[in-house]
Amino acid sequence: MVETEWPELEGTELEYSGQSWECTGTVEVGTTGNQLSVEAREGNDVRGRTAMLQFTLGDGSPSLNPGNLGSHHAGLEPAGETYRLRVADDPRTYRYELQGITYE
Repeated sequence: MVETEWPELEGTELEYSGQSWECTGTVEVGTTGNQLSVEAREGNDVRGRTAMLQFTLGDGSPSLNPGNLGSHHAGLEPAGETYRLRVADDPRTYRYELQGITYE
């Protein structure tokens, strides 16, 4: 995995699994680029509990190259009752779906 900072995600809020979360901007890119883990803090927890929001690509979709992340723009977009992480890396745009959460 490659850990990187995506400042455009920092402070982004979302509701997932009955909790309010705020992204920190720290992202782990899986070894093949098919999975992204976004660090988030629980918004209404005074303990400041953190978790990793797990995003994955659909089967066979092209992915980011973890060895050469390059410049890009990332943001969250609603997708029904879940979210997608949209990563624009000119000329391509990748959409990773939120699949779960791992508590730290």
